[in-house]
Amino acid sequence: MKIITASLLLLMTVQNLNAQDRQPVIDVHLHAYIGLPPGESAGWTGEPEARALVGAADADEHFRSTITEMDKYNIVLGIVSGPEEAVRDWHEKAPERFIGGAFLGNDGLPEHSPDELKNLVDEGVMGVLGELGLQYHGIAPNDPRLDDYYSTAESLGIPVALHTGLGPPGGPHSFAPEFRTTLGRPSLFEPVLVRHPNLKAYLMHSGWPYINETIAMMYIYPDLYADIGVLAWALPREAFYDALQTLINAGFSERLLFGTDQMLWPGAIGLAIETVENVPFLTDQQKRDILYNNAARFLRLSDEEIARHHGD
Repeated sequence: MKIITASLLLLMTVQNLNAQDRQPVIDVHLHAYIGLPPGESAGWTGEPEARALVGAADADEHFRSTITEMDKYNIVLGIVSGPEEAVRDWHEKAPERFIGGAFLGNDGLPEHSPDELKNLVDEGVMGVLGELGLQYHGIAPNDPRLDDYYSTAESLGIPVALHTGLGPPGGPHSFAPEFRTTLGRPSLFEPVLVRHPNLKAYLMHSGWPYINETIAMMYIYPDLYADIGVLAWALPREAFYDALQTLINAGFSERLLFGTDQMLWPGAIGLAIETVENVPFLTDQQKRDILYNNAARFLRLSDEEIARHHGD
């Protein structure tokens, strides 16, 4: 037993040293759950190490494993979305590590009314409207039922995190019968940005596979950002490289945000970070921008917060 305990302490020490050697990371795409299917396979993904992932046994293990990965890779801040009960639990356990994201209810619309959202923002529990996974419910982002929510986010100065592009293969024939690929087109968000010129927003998953629409939107709307959630670990590596290279070549290296979208698999966090760190065509500056700097600017972090994240 003493040998096992000593080995665990040594492992924790090594992990802490590794984290200290790493530059800070901001993850704008995490999920929290109340309940989840235990031991779920990620066999639908595109790389062998991702297909080998096994989901957490329950919500408590999911939280602990996510925190462990965040500590290991020096993720200093994460935007986490999910049911209010789960998001509130994560925020209470680690208030300096998480910004809460307001999720959707069973009807596909935000879980809270605009006034309730404002109260949660004032309370400090929520700081983002999203992930808005409207596509899973057959709802377009320009649906007029959402306009009061966009107005509230705009007035509060909080970002909208919009799901765009892809979803798990086979979704319409299983857990998401209303999911439609075309509802993930980034261009569907344009009427919203026209009506709400001061709205902060980012396109989750960079709109993949509609990358050209993402480019068009980001070109016309210079305050629009995009995250690389799920792309860095679930797509075949060359498909991720191709999408990222296209966005970089279009001039958007300073508006891409790192996000894992770990879903049921906290182990995906490390895979995603290491994939970005090893992209052969990114400069060191571009890697730092994607992993931290762009999100710090997008979230308007203070100089004090940035210094704290860097251990100053």
